[in-house]
Amino acid sequence: MQAIERLLPMSVSADSPLATKQQGQSVTPLAEWNQAIDVTLARGQAEEAARIAQLILEHLPRHLATYQRLLRITWTLKRWEEGEDWARRLLQADPGNPWAWQALAAAAEQRGQRAQANAMWQRAFEMSPYAPEIRAGLARTSLDEPNALALDFASLAMIYLRGLRWEAAGRAYRQLVKADPRRIDFQLYLMAALWQSRANDEAYALARHLVQSHPHLILAWVVVEALGDANDKALAAHPITSMDGDGEYVASVLGIPATPVAPSAAQALYVEPMEAEWLASYLEAASS
Repeated sequence: MQAIERLLPMSVSADSPLATKQQGQSVTPLAEWNQAIDVTLARGQAEEAARIAQLILEHLPRHLATYQRLLRITWTLKRWEEGEDWARRLLQADPGNPWAWQALAAAAEQRGQRAQANAMWQRAFEMSPYAPEIRAGLARTSLDEPNALALDFASLAMIYLRGLRWEAAGRAYRQLVKADPRRIDFQLYLMAALWQSRANDEAYALARHLVQSHPHLILAWVVVEALGDANDKALAAHPITSMDGDGEYVASVLGIPATPVAPSAAQALYVEPMEAEWLASYLEAASS
C-alpha cells in the first residue's frame, strides 16, 4: 500500500474547496463510502479499507471521521509511523481523541521510548479507560505499577460525558480545568457539557475563546455555529464543512445523533461511474 500520508499536506488546517461534479461523474453518498470502509475493516481487509479512505480524502482532505478510520487501518496493519502522522493531524482538531493517543503511544513504544509511550497511553486511558488495547499498553509500559489501571478523575469525567450525564461531566471538567488550565481537551469537554446541559452563555463564551486561540477545534466550531449569531454561523461554516460536513465525527465524540449543518456537497463524493458501480455492488453483496 502506498504510504497514505504522502497524498496530502501534513496539516489539518490546509484549505481545500469542496469538490464539484464534473461531466460524466456520479454522485455517491459519503455515508456509503464510510460504510464500505467499516465493512472492509470488519472483514479484515485493511488494505482495501485504506484504498477507500484514500478516495474519500482526495475529495474531502480534512474529513475527520476518515482520519479516525485511517488510525484503525494503520493499527490493523501495524504501520506505526503512518499512524503517528495521522494521529498528529487529528489531535489538531480533537486533542482528546483516544485513537490518536493510542497511535502516538504505539509509535513511541516501538522506538523504545517507554516513558514517553507511558505518558501517551495514560492520555489515551483518560479518554477511553475500558478499551482493551489501551489498557494493555498502559499496563505494559507502567513497570508493574499496581494501580496503573485505576480510574483517575479525568477517566471518571469522560465516563460521565460518554454516559450523557452532562451536569456531572460539567462539574468534573470544571475541576479539571481549574487544576490544569493548559489542557485544551478539558476545556473542550467542559464546553460540550455546558452546551448539552443548556448553559449556553458560558458554553458559547468558552467556544469563542477556544476557536480564537486554536482555530482547528471542530467541537468548538460546532458550538459556535449552534449558539452564535449569523456572523458566527458564517465563520463556522468552512471549518465544519471541511472537517465534519456530515456530522459523523462530532456525533461519535459526544454520543449524540449526527446533525449535519454543511451543504450537501460536503456529504457526497463525485466519482467515476465505475467507482460508483463498484460501491453499489460491494454494499449490496455485503448486505446479502
